[in-house]
Amino acid sequence: MALPHPLPRSRAHLGSLASTTDALGTPLTSEQARHLHARLTFGGSSAQIQAATGRLAEDVVSDLLDEALFTGEDMPIWIDVLFPPRTATDDERQQFSTNNAEWRRQVRDDLIREMAVSGLRGRLFLFWHNHFVASLQTYSYAALAYRYARTIRQNAQGNFKQFVHDITVDGAMLIYLDGRNNRSTAPNENYARELMELFTMGPIGPDGSANYTENDIQELARAMTGYILDARASWEGQFIPGRHDSGEKTVFGVTGNWDAAGAVEHLFAERSSQIAYFVARKAYREFIHQTVDEAYVTALAEQFEQSGFSIRVLFETLFASERFYDPHISGGIVKSPIELLLGHYVESGQVPNDTQVRQVWTYARQADQYLLSPPNVAGWPGHRDWLDTNTLGTRWNYSSVIVRRRMSEEQILSFANEMADPASQEHAFELPLALANHTFHIPMDWVEVPAVDGDFEGDLDAFPIPAWVQDGPERDRNLIKLFLGTMPWYEWDPQSDGAPARIANFMDRLIQFPEYQLI
Repeated sequence: MALPHPLPRSRAHLGSLASTTDALGTPLTSEQARHLHARLTFGGSSAQIQAATGRLAEDVVSDLLDEALFTGEDMPIWIDVLFPPRTATDDERQQFSTNNAEWRRQVRDDLIREMAVSGLRGRLFLFWHNHFVASLQTYSYAALAYRYARTIRQNAQGNFKQFVHDITVDGAMLIYLDGRNNRSTAPNENYARELMELFTMGPIGPDGSANYTENDIQELARAMTGYILDARASWEGQFIPGRHDSGEKTVFGVTGNWDAAGAVEHLFAERSSQIAYFVARKAYREFIHQTVDEAYVTALAEQFEQSGFSIRVLFETLFASERFYDPHISGGIVKSPIELLLGHYVESGQVPNDTQVRQVWTYARQADQYLLSPPNVAGWPGHRDWLDTNTLGTRWNYSSVIVRRRMSEEQILSFANEMADPASQEHAFELPLALANHTFHIPMDWVEVPAVDGDFEGDLDAFPIPAWVQDGPERDRNLIKLFLGTMPWYEWDPQSDGAPARIANFMDRLIQFPEYQLI
């Protein structure tokens, strides 16, 4: 199956995009508000979109970022339970293993639930989790998963350099990239390599020159020696001076006697512009479009660098910019499985219950987005890699199960009542169009609605179709016919026993459109 129109394949398609990082100067339309929430909060409810409509983008974005700040939380009671000591019995070790499996599930479920209710905070967690990758399949312990997630959420819109400092000594990362095995007598290069290649600057700078050499990696690894993580003693990384290489190292042609913290400072001092460009470019591809406008990213990177690597400034500029709302980028990103599945609840204004949370995690994992366990240190490739002729059918099936079997009748009716006034005499026409407009995150003109042959059912002389429907787009009439089926429009009763099923069936039809996969 061919992908629908709004996935531009060339830079020419993007030629008329806004060319500056200036903030959008006009109040948000409802379409722009819907676009904003689709890309930043797993979708927006009707109330959220209405609240954003008519306000300036920079004000809405500022509020969303304020709401997304991590202010702490009640920690689980098991957070400081350490791995049993060497003197522990087999039964004690087995009990810890059993408990750890349950705690891992709790961390996972809490993250899914938090994404559903926290909006931008959850979306930023997913972005940074796929940047500073560490896999629970490797580090294993729930206590480390919890701390890793907390490190990400605490830094998600803070200072990027501090973020790098914190993730460098995070316990999950020390295990995942072998930092705990990096000692003076046997330097391990894994973290030093990924720190430069994937976490900060990338191999090649914006001018095409190499950002570092193999010798830089080797010397940086020496600087980062000395950390261990002993799960019997602490969940925090511990620096052991005797394991650290205290000799001089030469990185980027500069010689110094750095430890891990000093090495990070050195990276930012010597490769400041390259780091700013690398991070700005990644944010652009995540939230704007896979096809990068190099001039725009360069301007964005300059602001990021001048701000002292304030992630907040980077996001404020990006999310409020004219570029973010340019209609040419609509539909230019394929939803990840988590975005797709959570969107069914978030966009309908529902909070998933415990069973629904676990279903989202299960389906996302089966669709190859295993939360807390990306496939490798490069993370999930995303975008087009999420979607092909095989995975599209699977995604349809998962979505259908959620909408038709997992969402309750009460949830469906509540959503429908937000979309259109059930007391309206023309509810049979207003509801399906409102549902369609809310469902798709691209212009409705781009949605290929199949033609439905024949006229509306029933006695149309006694109960004529409203003029605004007859004179409106053929697309709208086809959508209404898909909703009503063989039911005469005047027999539709939103309070009838069969109403939730008909609404759910129509919602299911909408999410089977290929265009629903796009934001």
